[in-house]
Amino acid sequence: MKQPFLSIVIATCNSAAVLQSCLESLAEQRFRDFEVIIQDGVSTDDTVALAAGFAPSLPRLEVESVADRGVYDAWNKALPRLCGTWTLFLGSDDRLDGPDVLERCAMVLAGLSAQILYGCGDVLYVYPDGSSVAYSGRAEGALGRMGEHVPFCHSSLWHRTALFAEHRFDPEFRIAADYDFICRTWSHDGVGHTLGITVTRMGAGGLSSHPRHRLRTLWEIARIAHRHGYPVFTARRVVPLLKAVLLWGVCVSTGKHGPALLDRLRMLRGLPPCWTTQASTTMRSGG
Repeated sequence: MKQPFLSIVIATCNSAAVLQSCLESLAEQRFRDFEVIIQDGVSTDDTVALAAGFAPSLPRLEVESVADRGVYDAWNKALPRLCGTWTLFLGSDDRLDGPDVLERCAMVLAGLSAQILYGCGDVLYVYPDGSSVAYSGRAEGALGRMGEHVPFCHSSLWHRTALFAEHRFDPEFRIAADYDFICRTWSHDGVGHTLGITVTRMGAGGLSSHPRHRLRTLWEIARIAHRHGYPVFTARRVVPLLKAVLLWGVCVSTGKHGPALLDRLRMLRGLPPCWTTQASTTMRSGG
């Protein structure tokens, strides 16, 4: 069988409620030279059956369901089976931005020299109210930004599959092992190329950005920065940490109403709700 040009890896665990949209966005791609590897963590819902049902709609699909220690351990289990030249890791609730995404990405990736290890795409963060914000994946100057924050959204970042011959994700980190991986392998800015293509639509307000978990996320990112010799106690890092402590405190003190309260404050500032679709309604009904 001819080896595909692109590999898509999706880690799942009880993801039946969101996985269909992700797989539909893959099935509708005009470019067909790709494979999908679903690494499942022994789901107890219909995830595996739903995934297997897409086999006729995808050019190549492999589903494995075995116990793992989280998403990064699942990715590591999938790595030996990758056949594509380039690999993209999608969350089970992500979706590609349109039916021409893989076609457009493949055209650019195929023309890159072997020294380029990353193709940096853009992501569209979609809020519960339907509004969205675009974030660009810019390769230029990424190394200089690495110590201050995670420079890319991982679900829009193509990896040259040859990277995984020597490198794995560190499952010690449960939230930001992708940041650790980039810090280890992005040796200079010549290894990345800016695609200028919106690759992924990603739901805002996920676990890593939830106010109850934001502190843990930022602390893990700080630990990774320290591991790689970047300064940790800078204003760019400390201020978000202090803000995360405040958000965590609000959630602890207000219980289940915390996210709705914080969303109401966002709306008063002219920002879209991030964790609830109807913040004011949720707050009233919980009163």
